[in-house]
Amino acid sequence: MAYESLYEKYGVTDGRGQARSVAFKKAGRLAVGDEPELYFFDVDGQSVVVGVSGKALERWQRSHRYLSREEKIDIAGLWLKRGIVGGGTLVAEHLYLGDSELEEMIQTLGF
Repeated sequence: MAYESLYEKYGVTDGRGQARSVAFKKAGRLAVGDEPELYFFDVDGQSVVVGVSGKALERWQRSHRYLSREEKIDIAGLWLKRGIVGGGTLVAEHLYLGDSELEEMIQTLGF
């Protein structure tokens, strides 16, 4: 049975008690530097990007297994959800996952 995404579309209450609607839109890869994978979400009409370190993904997948598209969306979606709940500004520098953040999301999701 194929993995079904939990965080492709979801609702969440932010740090101020306001209900927010989140929907995944598309993914891509930046072909410079660390070559991060980028996950684009719509949060109540605002475009938000979550970046996942390309090197961190490569290291994890090499030592464990390949992650599916849906699993990667969930990693980014869960990280975004934590950012919304925490009440932080939804900007790239707050929504980037390196090695430790990636590992934390993978463990939380049980992959």
